Amino acid sequence: MKFSIIIPAHNEETSVPEAVRALLRQTAPRETYEIIVVDNNSTDCTADAAKQAGADKVVFEKEPGTNIARQTGFLASTGEIVAFLDADCIPPINWLEHIERDFKKTGAMLVSGTYDYGFKNPFVRWFTVLYTNVLSAHADKIFPFLFGKKAGVIVEGNFAAYRTAILKIGGLPPLKFWGDGAAVAMLVSRRVGRVYFDPTLIVKSSPRRFKDEGTFSVVARYVWAYLRVYFKNEEEWMRLNRESEKIV
Repeated sequence: MKFSIIIPAHNEETSVPEAVRALLRQTAPRETYEIIVVDNNSTDCTADAAKQAGADKVVFEKEPGTNIARQTGFLASTGEIVAFLDADCIPPINWLEHIERDFKKTGAMLVSGTYDYGFKNPFVRWFTVLYTNVLSAHADKIFPFLFGKKAGVIVEGNFAAYRTAILKIGGLPPLKFWGDGAAVAMLVSRRVGRVYFDPTLIVKSSPRRFKDEGTFSVVARYVWAYLRVYFKNEEEWMRLNRESEKIV
C-alpha cells in the first residue's frame, strides 16, 4: 500500500462523509490508498457515516485528542506514506498525486500544505496569503537563522509523512490540540529530515472555528502555541498541553 489516509473525527457525522467521498474521487489509483477514519469518542453517528461513505477502516479511540486519534489511525495503517486530513476538509482530486510529487521533488520526509477557508474579507485574504506564502513557507529558514533551532510548519489537516519518519520520532506526540502540529513538525525537522511546506497544496476547510471565536483570536492562539512548542523543551510540551486543554 502506497498511501494511508487518516481522518480523526469527533462528532463529525455531517462532515466526514463528504471528506471520504472526496478521497474516493482521487486521481491516484484506488488500489494504492486506504482511507481510515478514527472515531475519537464521538457521541453521534460518525462511525456509521464514515462506513456508509466508503471508508476502508473505522477505528475507535476513547481518549480525546487530535494527535492521539491520529496515532491510533497510524497504528491501524499500512501505507508507506501516511497522509492526514481533517473531517471538515475537502481535498482536490489530485491531492495524493501532488503530495507524491512534492516528496520526489524535495527529498523531504514530511510535506504539508494549507487550507482554503473561503474568506471573503479582502484584508483577511491578504493576511492569509502573507501568513501562508511567506511565514509558513519559509519558517524552516527563518527560525534557524534567527534563533538557531530547526523548525518546520505543518497544517494538521493537510500533511503527509513517510511512515519511517513517524516511527523515528516515536509516533505522533500526544498533544490534544493546540501545538499538536507544531510538535510533529519540530520532531521531524530536528530528528529525521526536511519538513517542506507547499503553499500550492491546498484543501478546502470549514471556517467554523474562526466564526465561533474570531479570526484574529484564533490566529493568535495558533501562533502562540507554535512559538511555545518551538522554544520549549520536549519535556515541557505536555505541561503546555494540559494548560491548553482548559481553553479548547
